[in-house]
Amino acid sequence: MERKQLFDIWKPLRWMLLLFLTITDPAKGQDLHFSQFYAAPLYLSPSLAGATDGARLAMTYRNQWPGITKAFSTSAVSFDNFFAPFNSGIGIQLIQDRAGSANLTFTHAALQYSYNVRLTDEWQFVPGIQVAYGSRALDFSKLIFGDEQIGSGASGSWDRLANESTEFTDFAASGLIYSPYFWAGLTIDHLAEPEHSFLGEGVQLNRKYVLFGGANIWTEKRKRFGLDRSFSTSFRFQHQNSYNQLDAGFYWLNSPIELGIWYRGLPIFSKVDSRINHDAVILLMSYKYGPFRVGYSYDITVSNLALQSAGAHELSLIFEFNQQAQLRIGGRRPAVPCSDSANPLINENKKYSRPSRRIF
Repeated sequence: MERKQLFDIWKPLRWMLLLFLTITDPAKGQDLHFSQFYAAPLYLSPSLAGATDGARLAMTYRNQWPGITKAFSTSAVSFDNFFAPFNSGIGIQLIQDRAGSANLTFTHAALQYSYNVRLTDEWQFVPGIQVAYGSRALDFSKLIFGDEQIGSGASGSWDRLANESTEFTDFAASGLIYSPYFWAGLTIDHLAEPEHSFLGEGVQLNRKYVLFGGANIWTEKRKRFGLDRSFSTSFRFQHQNSYNQLDAGFYWLNSPIELGIWYRGLPIFSKVDSRINHDAVILLMSYKYGPFRVGYSYDITVSNLALQSAGAHELSLIFEFNQQAQLRIGGRRPAVPCSDSANPLINENKKYSRPSRRIF
């Protein structure tokens, strides 16, 4: 077979192979991520379960690298509620990620619990835990190997494929500390380091550490209607296996519209395969209407994939309901710092006060 014919065969398969190796290779496999990480609060941290004063429904859809056929498509939905008599929050989360022409599918379902500890009149601490079920599945009938095209007959690569799906149980723990002006949290995921290989080779999900935080730099509050304008900054740093990732940026709110810009990468302190580690610049715009908040973000890819990937689109929707007004007097917990409904409200004297909560 001529070299040109071999290239024509390889070209449509290279992205499928890249996606397959990325998720099965223990040295390169990483978790999915959202650019609007505060719009997917339960994925960011179990401590954010029950972070409002009532119930919250959050949905996110991400189309990553639309310039590549059937790259990554991720959907997430979560529901959480704060139970004031027990000072606790409970949340549930469902995520599904699809990639490649062979429908490589990752499904994640999690149950979360958090407990609010009042340290002082201004500082709160919220530990959280998570138990999760995960599975990966692949449609082997859609896989085409190079030796099938070059030679004749079945591919010898089929002998290595042990399972069309894998299932596992996993755990996570987190902590969040905050005041009206600052917040910081740490999430440790994949505590069980479960196996997830299709090849039966003992490939495990590496433990993931996520450090996040931010600050309310400037806020204005209307006398009767709460926060009107604000400017804040936030970050998320993630470490998994040998890979590090930093998202950092700013958010400006002029109710009901908010705008955000942040950068993903570590160009100074980290390199990947001798290349500068920088990924994307993310632009955000969202609109709040009553209990609803709708957001859209676009990743402007600045890495070597810029020409082929076409960035990433992400949509989010948050709906808060059954909120208990008596718990919002003087402030509320910072769950989604880029929106006025989630930033802590500050009273006229700039003092954060909150009714005491009892367990029973």
